[in-house]
Amino acid sequence: MPIIQRPYVPPDDQVPNEDSYVNPGVNQGIGESAATPDGSLDPITFYSDSMHIFSSLYSAVLFFGEQMEEREPILRARIKVSPQMLKAIALLTTKHVKEYEDAVGPITLPDQVYAAWELAGAEEGEHGHAAG
Repeated sequence: MPIIQRPYVPPDDQVPNEDSYVNPGVNQGIGESAATPDGSLDPITFYSDSMHIFSSLYSAVLFFGEQMEEREPILRARIKVSPQMLKAIALLTTKHVKEYEDAVGPITLPDQVYAAWELAGAEEGEHGHAAG
């Protein structure tokens, strides 16, 4: 049986449940931050294979999570940005994906990703996706 991964899209564009948020900068069970002895905070690094964006007129919130078998993804980070920063992120990530594809080859995504996020332009060549 093939594994089917789907992007997490909350029903009716609702904000993901914050109860599932896990702060990776806090040691689980100890409650202390990941501060070094000199008091500086180390950058937080985590893996994400699930994402949702919730936007309004003045801000956007990017939710990054991790897929879990047979249940909703675990929310790992919530990042609030301005619409201008959201557009800058889109432009920069598009640039990096294009550079990667130019060097390595096209990245293909399953049709269900385009359907789940209601993305248009799944024609041959666009988004590294073959229609079908």
